[in-house]
Amino acid sequence: MFAPKRDRRAWPDLLLLAGWIALVSFQIARHVMWRDEVRALTIALNGDDVIAMLRGLHGEGHPALWYLLLRGAHAVFGRVEVLPGVAFAVGLGTVALLIVRSPFPRPLVVLLITGHALLFEYAVMARNYGISALLLFAIAACYPARRDRGILLGALLFLLANTNVVGAIMAGGFLLFWLLDLLEVHGWRWSPPLTNFAINTIIAAIGVAICAVTMLPTYNDAAARDWSHASPLAAALLSLVNPGATSLGALFANLLPGIAGSVLLFAATLALLPRRPAFLAAIASLLLTSLFFAVAANGAYRHAAVWLCFLITLYWIGWSKVAAAPASRTWLDGLLPAIGRVALLLVLAIQTAAGLNDLRNAASGVVASRSADLGRLIASRPDLANAVILSEPEYLVEALPYYVTNPLYLARDRKFGSVVIFSRKGRMDSDLGETLRLARELRDGRGAPVIILLAYRLDAITPDHVYDEGKDWRTFRASAAEIRDFRDATTMIRRFGPAKTDESFDVYLLN
Repeated sequence: MFAPKRDRRAWPDLLLLAGWIALVSFQIARHVMWRDEVRALTIALNGDDVIAMLRGLHGEGHPALWYLLLRGAHAVFGRVEVLPGVAFAVGLGTVALLIVRSPFPRPLVVLLITGHALLFEYAVMARNYGISALLLFAIAACYPARRDRGILLGALLFLLANTNVVGAIMAGGFLLFWLLDLLEVHGWRWSPPLTNFAINTIIAAIGVAICAVTMLPTYNDAAARDWSHASPLAAALLSLVNPGATSLGALFANLLPGIAGSVLLFAATLALLPRRPAFLAAIASLLLTSLFFAVAANGAYRHAAVWLCFLITLYWIGWSKVAAAPASRTWLDGLLPAIGRVALLLVLAIQTAAGLNDLRNAASGVVASRSADLGRLIASRPDLANAVILSEPEYLVEALPYYVTNPLYLARDRKFGSVVIFSRKGRMDSDLGETLRLARELRDGRGAPVIILLAYRLDAITPDHVYDEGKDWRTFRASAAEIRDFRDATTMIRRFGPAKTDESFDVYLLN
């Protein structure tokens, strides 16, 4: 598995790529868009021009690159299907680079491309995180020839910093590796390669600054950590010794105890010891990512896997030394790298197990959202073609613009739209009676049918219980009288089955 790369014939690599395309296409055909995916497309298409779109994006919490790609693709094709199309194109480029340009032996490549990240999260799921993997692998492919000259690496780091906030952290991690790599070769004296590095660092720093200006201050303040009842210093210190207890634990589906995950994460960097700058950059980026998750914002697998792709990038660049026989049998040159190779294989095997589970989910019909089912229901009912849709919780409507053209109403914000502001400001609490009153106002004011989507099953909820719609965010309740009045005033026209996310609901039509 860790043998040096052998000469490859083209046809096995083409078979690998074709197999990956088949597996991903199978999943895309069964994938249902959920709110986080469609929200980005909605924002990307807002505004009369790109400048107006960028103004609307400010404060959303993401840099602009993904939105620019979506808007550009939509300008060319004019269809919402550009959302999965762009995601697939990014994933295809990433995997093609890995298969064709990486130094890894073919069994290791198979392990990588069948992992949860490259088989699903960064190719089927249409989010901005897959671009990070593409740019990191492009940097790995270009680094040997471009380390000492040109600004291509700086330009790629500029783009990487504008994929997502973890990508910006990885841009800093790569600059650390690059600097240490140059110092190891040229020493502490100033040299033309260091001048070139400084120029590229400025370019990358501009990218990080643009990322920060685009993201901050965020209006989605409910997504930020609330430190009113805890110590950020304690959380920061704990994250540095136990990164597996942060969102990085998502790499193991949060099945491993935090400390076990931490041991595996640290151990997976040890095989980089023959290339010391890569090892130090891997450790530094791991700690910075863990610190970010612990102090700034929680994350999920898609965020954690950006660090994993950064680790793979470092292995790519340092592979000749990683795969070479150790110069000595000391613990530093022999035992620790051997432990690191085993740990890395374990980490990647866990990703592949998750990737196989993705295929099982696709084959068994597990979907992320019931928004497509609602689209089919509305298409089958001409009387619902112009119906107004409102929902509780509000965020259920965010995925709908991909499947329906009906007007969508945000109950708490008292406006039409499909982008929910995740803020602790404004109207926080609501109840079923308010939902019914608002539905009647919309019906009387627009003269159109009103569809109400309820994630709360009225035959299962506890009357007067306060349900949280997010930590320290909005709440919902329904009294026994409100439930009775709602049932008298509406007709349930469909109850959808469970979804992988919380986007399943009952569909009611106001009488």
